[in-house]
Formats: sequence, structure tokens, C-alpha cells
Amino acid sequence: MATRRTVPAGSLALALAASMLTAFAPADQAQDRANERARFNQPQEEGLSEADPRVTIAVIDGATNPYHGFFHEGSEIYPDGAPSAVTPEVLDEFGIGPGQIVSLTRTGDFDEDFAADEEQFDEIGHGQPYWFEGTNVIGISFGDTDGERFRPEDDSATAHGVGTTAAALRANPEAIVISVEGLAVSGGDALEEAETWSFTHDAVDLVSTSYGTPAGEPDVLGGFGNLTASYEGVVEQGKHHFGAVANAPTPSPVDPTGGPWWSIGVSGYEEGESEGRQMLSGSYADFVGDFTQTLPYCRACTDGEQSVGGTSFATPAAAGVFSSVLLEARRAAGHGGGIVTEGVARPLMVQGEGIELTNWQLRRALEDSAVYPQAAHWDPTADAPWGLTSTPALDPAPYLTFGWGVVTADPEHDVVGETLAHAGVGDEPTRDNADACSYMTLNIQLRQTYWNDLEPGSDSSGTDEDPYQYC
Repeated sequence: MATRRTVPAGSLALALAASMLTAFAPADQAQDRANERARFNQPQEEGLSEADPRVTIAVIDGATNPYHGFFHEGSEIYPDGAPSAVTPEVLDEFGIGPGQIVSLTRTGDFDEDFAADEEQFDEIGHGQPYWFEGTNVIGISFGDTDGERFRPEDDSATAHGVGTTAAALRANPEAIVISVEGLAVSGGDALEEAETWSFTHDAVDLVSTSYGTPAGEPDVLGGFGNLTASYEGVVEQGKHHFGAVANAPTPSPVDPTGGPWWSIGVSGYEEGESEGRQMLSGSYADFVGDFTQTLPYCRACTDGEQSVGGTSFATPAAAGVFSSVLLEARRAAGHGGGIVTEGVARPLMVQGEGIELTNWQLRRALEDSAVYPQAAHWDPTADAPWGLTSTPALDPAPYLTFGWGVVTADPEHDVVGETLAHAGVGDEPTRDNADACSYMTLNIQLRQTYWNDLEPGSDSSGTDEDPYQYC
């Protein structure tokens, strides 16, 4: 089972590497790539329309595998056309020039394809974003060692980052996912750098993290605190952070990853299987997401999927669902680019056509739109052994174990449409989670007490700032 992992230890000496060189490839293929890069480097013409609505999710983890067919045209998530969310405007937002476009050779033979592209991977620089051409995936690595960033050829290396990236895109194939390599790399400061970049970069809307202390235990005496810059990113810059709570039945409010009141903690639910709350995941989280998924989970490969389990995958999936809400709201508003921070009282995730929505307003809308399963739907035999460690919803008070409910991309439940409706975009809502209000308000208040008053390492320590939107 793939699980949340502990924060790596060690030290990091910063190294700046050269920008990328052209691919080692046949002459005609190299020329095609040169032409494509030139197209993305053309100056903007006067009168060019504003950027199209887009949404970005930074998934902090190990490296993904951009060769896998899942991320490309013709896959289950892109059956009718190539991924198209990464536009020239998006490349400009992230400062990606023609030398930072990785053109992948894709014949289906991984060894030969990577050999043709190896020089490009050798030149990936520290802390520099690169677009994997033909995908909606941008990569950035904070590994310390030159020539080892985003290297996919070692199939014994962790595939955790492949799975988390894929989970976000399965939930929303139109999202732009930034695979932020900050785990399983050399350098003890890599994770801190990855978090700082993700939570403070202007073009990032959402951050998904699937790691932390082994059982989500607090570290009051050590002052571990929250993830680096997460408070700044959410409270000051208007992003959202989806944090995986532990794969253990521990209380998530004190979990450094998913516990802070400004973070959205995600626990586990056996969606499409037992339809029960997974008890091998943290309690008292904000939401639950799909705990067991079938995803790409290999490094030196071009196809194949496997069943993986953990809050590690429930969390980016939930972020992906929320990103669909944000994208559709931006389309309705004609909002191009990222979060608006200039000239507004509080950062706006959506602005235009009379629509103004903060991250807190959209979170409130999601809280009223998540769904609760019914106890009668629980079947512990549906997916052994996972079903055997699940529990049914408590129909009179499902929030006691499910928090605000299940965040799912399943169109049958239309969490996206309901959230838009509660946010004032689209039709009238047809459900709400008002019965959960008192209980979940107490949850937030307890988290505020812990992170503001009891945890000395918290960025909110001593603050009276409270932008949370109460029900």
C-alpha cells in the first residue's frame, strides 16, 4: 500500500543548472520541436485576447513519469484530443521559455525513448519549471544533484508522485498539474523549497500534499508547526491547500499536514467499493475522498496501472474536483490567469462579469455540496481487505465520521455543479449540509485554538485573523 511518507532529512546546497538543450533526436523530429518551441516564443501581438480561464494544482511529491500514456492524447482521460490547458500564456506565467520545454520521444519503447531524450533530463535545472510537451503537466524539481532531477528510468524509485499527479488529473483532466519534486531527492531543504515555491508562486491556485509525520502526531515541544508558507499561501495569497491526513485512525486537527484550520484536511472513503469510511485514515477531517484508486504507478514505463490505497491519492483527487469548480467559475466570469491580489480587500480566486469569489467563499460552497453515502449502501465484502476496515455512514449524523462529506468527481453526485450553485454561479442548489454546521464549526474552533494558541511552531500563533466563512 502506498501511504503518506515522513519528511525526509538531510541538508541541501543550492545548485543552479543550465537551461535545457534541444533533444537528441532525428533531424526531422528535432526540427519539428524547434518549430514548436519557436511558436511558443513569439512576442504577443497587439489586440491579442486575454488569457483563457485555467486552473493550476501544485502537487508536492516525488517526480512523476511524463512518458506514461495516461498523460497524453488517446488515454482514458484524453480520448478525443490532446491535452491543451498549457497555452503560451501559461508558459509565460511560469517563466517557461523555449529551452524549458521537454519534448518527449514516444514510440512505446521506454528504454529507447528515454535514451533519445536523456540529454534533456540531464539539463533540468534546480528550481526551474519545465513543460512536458503534449501533456497538461509542468515539472519543477528542488533536488540537489545535477543530472538526477525528474529521472524516470529507475523503476525501483518511488512512483508515489506518478500516482498523486494522475489522481489530480483523473478528477479534472483540464487542470494544469505542476509536479513539484521535493520528496525522495537529495537535499534536506528540498521540501522546504518546494513548499515555499508552491505556496507563494503567483500562478499556483491550489496545493496538494500527501506526506507528513507517520501517524499525524503533533510535535508541540519541537515546534514542527505547519507546512512552510502554507499560511501565507492560503490566508495572504488566497490559494487553497488540500492536505492528506494520516493513514492511521488518529485525530487530524493536530496533524501538521491536514490539521491547520486554513488547510483542507482529506481522509479516506471507499468510493465505488464498500462505500464506507476508511477507518485506517485520520479522523475529524474536513472531507473524505476516494481512498483506493487504480492509477499509473511506475517510473520506467509507458502504460499499465495498479490499485493503490491511501489518503495520498484521496487528497489530490479532492483537489482535482475543487479545481473543476474553480475552472467553471472562472469560465462563467471570463477570468483569465490566476488569483487576483491587486486592488482587492481580499484575494479573489474568481473575478469578472459581476462574480467575485474568495477562496473562503468557495470552500464554504464546497462544504454544503459534498455528499453523504447511506448506511444501506455499505458492503464490507466489496473490496477485501479494504472493505473490512471501513465503516458505514451514521445516517442520523454522518458528519461524525465523514466531516462535510465525500468530494467526488462522479457526475451522478454533481459535487461540481452543486458547489457552483452554492457559490452563486449557475442553477439553484438542491442540497446542503446544514445539519453538520454545529459539529463542523466546533471542529474549526478547536483547530484554531490548537494552531493559534498551543502550537508554538504555527505561522498563525498568536493571531486573531479569522477569514474562515462559517455556516
